Amino acid sequence: NKTADHTLTVLPDLKALLDLELSARKNGSGIEFDALNGLWKFVTVWKQGTDKEDSTSSFLLRVFSASLELRDETTREGLSAFDVTSSIRFGALSILFIGSGQLIGPQPILSFFFERIELKLSDSVLFSRLLSIPDEKNRPFFGLIATGNSGQWLSARGRGGGLALWQKL
Repeated sequence: NKTADHTLTVLPDLKALLDLELSARKNGSGIEFDALNGLWKFVTVWKQGTDKEDSTSSFLLRVFSASLELRDETTREGLSAFDVTSSIRFGALSILFIGSGQLIGPQPILSFFFERIELKLSDSVLFSRLLSIPDEKNRPFFGLIATGNSGQWLSARGRGGGLALWQKL
């Protein structure tokens, strides 16, 4: 169990996440679009096929304040979509990957792509570059597993097989 700033948040262990993942694959996770809106702070990651935390990756992602921000950006056609920003930060310096995503299927899967990278110092953009958008079959995704009862954490398995856990800020 880990705690967040001033509120006690009980985070699931790996066994609980794997049990939730089995249930989500069979019955769907029940995660809905609105529950994902917000800023998610990275907590930990496990490599596929292991029961040990990927301590090096987890440590580095925590040191660099890795986060995932999902914001509602419903399209003109009425399709539910997200603005997606994945970032790391070291002091006033940050690297942001900015793009779009959408939920697909009953588990569901959050499919996304990044169309721009930015390097910022505080609020000043030092560098910005457009990225090539991959075709749909080659886009990264997260198979969403579960959120806490109050939506305080989110677990998902990435395209590469890693299992990640985030906490809502």
